[in-house]
Amino acid sequence: MNNRSRLKVMKPALLSAAALTLVACQSTAANRTLGDIATDEARLPSAWQVEVEANTLPGDWSDLFDDAQLRDYLAMAEANNLDLKQAEARVRQSAASLRQSRALLGPTVNADLSATGLSELSDFDQTSDSGSASASGAWNPDLFGVNRATIRQAEAQLDVQRASTARLRRAILAQTARSYFQIIEADQQLGLAQENLTFLDETRRVSEARFEAGDIARSDLALAELEYENAVAGLRNQEFAARSARRALSIILGDFGSADLAVSERLPNAANLGLSALPAELLEARYDVRAARAAVTAELEAFEVTRRANWPSLRFSGRVGSSGAEVSDLFDPDFYIASLTAGLSAVLFDSGRNAAQVEAAEARIDAALAAYAATVRGAVFDVNESFDQSATLRQALEALERGRASAEEALALEQIKFDLGETILLDVLTVQRRVNAIRGARINTERRLLDAQVDAYLSLGDAG
Repeated sequence: MNNRSRLKVMKPALLSAAALTLVACQSTAANRTLGDIATDEARLPSAWQVEVEANTLPGDWSDLFDDAQLRDYLAMAEANNLDLKQAEARVRQSAASLRQSRALLGPTVNADLSATGLSELSDFDQTSDSGSASASGAWNPDLFGVNRATIRQAEAQLDVQRASTARLRRAILAQTARSYFQIIEADQQLGLAQENLTFLDETRRVSEARFEAGDIARSDLALAELEYENAVAGLRNQEFAARSARRALSIILGDFGSADLAVSERLPNAANLGLSALPAELLEARYDVRAARAAVTAELEAFEVTRRANWPSLRFSGRVGSSGAEVSDLFDPDFYIASLTAGLSAVLFDSGRNAAQVEAAEARIDAALAAYAATVRGAVFDVNESFDQSATLRQALEALERGRASAEEALALEQIKFDLGETILLDVLTVQRRVNAIRGARINTERRLLDAQVDAYLSLGDAG
């Protein structure tokens, strides 16, 4: 029987064996799909815990706050931040891994060419030569979809990296804005501390004059000196806070922590927050939710790859080549031999290793689902917290503004009474401390309101 006849006899047997093996290796486990599992696990909410108005948020960070210097720093952070550059490199790495996975579906072709010359040491003029040339190829038809599952896993992992990088980008921009606001607050608090020091210095000189005139006791003079030195210490701390805030922003911008960054003199006006997207739509727009969902997909595909690892593998290979011919014969087709091979292989027994790997893959799916559910709940918390805090801080800021106006009026009246000798220094200092406290609290609350609006914008993902 020749080779062709043998192949005709063996072909039905090979196909029958492959079919039987495929039926025997089919898993009886229920098909796990992302839509059925992830949505049920997360249990997306249909309403928020806080009331929101019509959507008025801008669509881009550069339009969120009317501050040209801040827009410049946002652009610098996006272009130069080193953490973002690392994340972008990981995206390129994942994209390359996906291309490698897709290449598994195509054939591989190799070529080899060699030539050898032989001669006795006593006579170099007498030489003989030989050569070989060959080309070989192989192709796996991925009969049971293992490679295709690997590709889907790589696609999901690329989605995870892209979503994570987009989330990091927005987080870096948010941190840039927060750091910028902290610098302005530090400068304003520094100005308040300098103003306070000037007032206390003037009060101390008045107290010295009145003490020498016998109008006040030594204890009042000592109290004035104490308040002044305390203000000096506070001023030094505030100067450090201003320098530290600038260094922090410089690092975010990709610099080495310089403290000479320019900022606006006043905090920008707060935006009017609103929300128009439905909760489920909004959550799907968040990068962390998308990344967690893609992670579930990656684990589902990894489960399929692991589950099918013991399934049979079909592989075709072929070779065309010559060997042992003279170099001049390498161009003669008569010296070449062609061969074609088909192979079917399967693991019959692995002592339970693949079963344990499947169990571990299922556990990773459960962990990814729990992480997805936790991410969704965290996203709901972020939206509720940031919008609620923004509304609360706006109300607090209005109250502090009314209180500041009243406190400054009281201080002016108390200072006049002190200059006329109708009150003691302790009363003036008490009112002054209250004025400084409410001024500082107002500046701090104004900055916190801007931070809350940054958090709210950040919580919206792409829905803003």
